Amino acid sequence: MRRLKIMAVVLSVGIFFLGNTSLVQATNKEGTIHKNISIENIDVSGLTKQKAQEKIETFINGNSKISFSSNGKIYNLDMNDIGVVYKINESVEKAYNLDRSKDIILNIKTKINLDLGEHINVNIEKKINEHKINEYINFIKNDIKKEPINATIKLDKDTLTYGKEEYGLDLDDSRFKNIIINKINEINYDKAEIPTLIVKPKYIYDDLCKVNSILGTYETNFNPKSLNRVNNIQVSANTINNILLNPNEEFSFNSYVKTKEVTNKFKKAPVIINGKLEPGLGGGICQVSSTLYNAALYAGLQITNVRNHSIPSVYIPKGRDATIASGDVDLKFKNNFQNPIFIVQKVNGNKIISTIYGSEEYKKEIEIVTEIVKCIPYKVKIKNSKELYKGEKAVYQRGIDGYKINTFRMYKDQTKELIHESYYPPMDKIIINGIKEKNNDEFKEQIV
Repeated sequence: MRRLKIMAVVLSVGIFFLGNTSLVQATNKEGTIHKNISIENIDVSGLTKQKAQEKIETFINGNSKISFSSNGKIYNLDMNDIGVVYKINESVEKAYNLDRSKDIILNIKTKINLDLGEHINVNIEKKINEHKINEYINFIKNDIKKEPINATIKLDKDTLTYGKEEYGLDLDDSRFKNIIINKINEINYDKAEIPTLIVKPKYIYDDLCKVNSILGTYETNFNPKSLNRVNNIQVSANTINNILLNPNEEFSFNSYVKTKEVTNKFKKAPVIINGKLEPGLGGGICQVSSTLYNAALYAGLQITNVRNHSIPSVYIPKGRDATIASGDVDLKFKNNFQNPIFIVQKVNGNKIISTIYGSEEYKKEIEIVTEIVKCIPYKVKIKNSKELYKGEKAVYQRGIDGYKINTFRMYKDQTKELIHESYYPPMDKIIINGIKEKNNDEFKEQIV
């Protein structure tokens, strides 16, 4: 009895498979896509491949644009303009062959599941031209971008005045690209908002209003008759006038005065080369940097780079000069306060006046002290010359003593801060000693 039951089950399964196989073969002959199959959620049940392709193409051609908006302005993106290719034919083939594989059992299972209500959606493969998408993104970026406008501060007749800032706008490039690609992949062309970023200005009105007091000021005198040098002083002073520094921002003198635009305005004036004064482009700008250096010392700013001249300067005490040249020979200091500082340069008559403004809460009583660590006497060197007669002497180079000097910043509480160790090498005094012999004819001529 049990054996008869098993044979009946096997027979029933066999009949079931034979029946469904015949059905599958009949369906294949019909040449249509099985029911409950979609392409990109568009129903293609019962359609031939050609009809399915036409239906999908009609849908895509009628929905090939995405509308984006930003601040009320509409931007349309046509898929053809960015080179999107939809591989419709391959997707139709895939949908058509879902129940037509070489695996007959799998075909039967797929067909049964579809007949019982299961839905299968086939996605269309898309080819995306990223270069053209990036070009479109750049177009949108350039159209909507708005540069921020900084808050302003200026000195008007010894009074500080302030102006409001304006925030800028920029495109969120990566988010926008992801939105475009996702919409293409999903064939979802609903209107979307362009993602943007608010751009904060570098200087904010509320911060600049805290700049309300002089933290440090210093002035030096110059010779107004040295016209080329005066020109260089005025050009460099104007270049570093009205400079703002945010907290932790570093000032570099060279970054302002060593640009081509500025150096083209300089004229030749005495500069120190190998311990000697010789004509050179920009002579005089070191007096501006030295004046500013001392204002920064009195303001309590962090000096990050300073170099003294090879010989002491006449316009400022030893140990308090700041020379400027190419490379690392630069004056640099950092705003070590929690609020901005404001650098003002003036040339008034024969005076250079450097003033640094900041928040009154950082104002300190500071004294600058220099200590001579060592004085190095110059040496005297004698050089013989046939240009002078015996017994004649001439000073070819005056001697200058050398110095090692420490510069300190002294605070009211007697705190002593070492700022810089200056070294001025000594310069030898050179005397020319005549060794030329006088002959009798020359002697007679001198007597006559």
